Amino acid sequence: MNKKISLENRQIPLHYQVADYILMMLHEGELDAADKLPTEEQLGNMFSVSRTTIRRALDHLLHKGLVFRKQGKGSFWTDAARTYRKEKLAGINREIFRITHKTVVKVLLKERSAAAQAIADELNLPRNSEVYVFKRLRYADSEPMSFTVNYIPVEYGEKIQKQHLEKMTMLETLETVVGIELGIIQHEVEITRANQEIADTLTITNLDPVLTVKTFVSDMQGRPVEVVWTHFVENKYRFRVVLDR
Repeated sequence: MNKKISLENRQIPLHYQVADYILMMLHEGELDAADKLPTEEQLGNMFSVSRTTIRRALDHLLHKGLVFRKQGKGSFWTDAARTYRKEKLAGINREIFRITHKTVVKVLLKERSAAAQAIADELNLPRNSEVYVFKRLRYADSEPMSFTVNYIPVEYGEKIQKQHLEKMTMLETLETVVGIELGIIQHEVEITRANQEIADTLTITNLDPVLTVKTFVSDMQGRPVEVVWTHFVENKYRFRVVLDR
């Protein structure tokens, strides 16, 4: 544990910043929920803070039910922490894409086809590789809300059936059906213009503005799992984040 981390947000108490950063390391796979946490001395050196600050940070995680202490042996992750990361990923993803019990998904396509070179590069596949393409239309209050196109390596895509995606998000399907332990998930958001396919699917006009979210997913070893484009009807998108310190 030679990593050095600088925490300089003066608006948040230092021990909360340390606790949040430790959780982020768990989420991103830098710390393993199956292992015990680094020692107080190691954490103090990592964050360049006092042992008192580290103890207050660990107390915060203890009160949240994510760690427990063994006298003379250190701090350990609880069973709740072992599922916390997956719940966080799924919860954030559901919030970003406004997935609720009222959301209805229609799977429009599952197709194996040759990947465009840009897609092959994104998925770290050789030239002329095949991928599975999934296309889905999501409805909210019986109206089209978003159109999603997933590109997934063949070894994963062949295990996914349309009925899986009618009940679960793709991330949940990759975890529970395919058995992948997910790692980093990146979202890029921009305003684009609807092409003919997007316009027809979302029942909007060609070249209407749409909010497009590009998502790149990798596993815990950093290997690409999928690349996704989700196009939202512009006036139907809303994303709310609540941060719990």
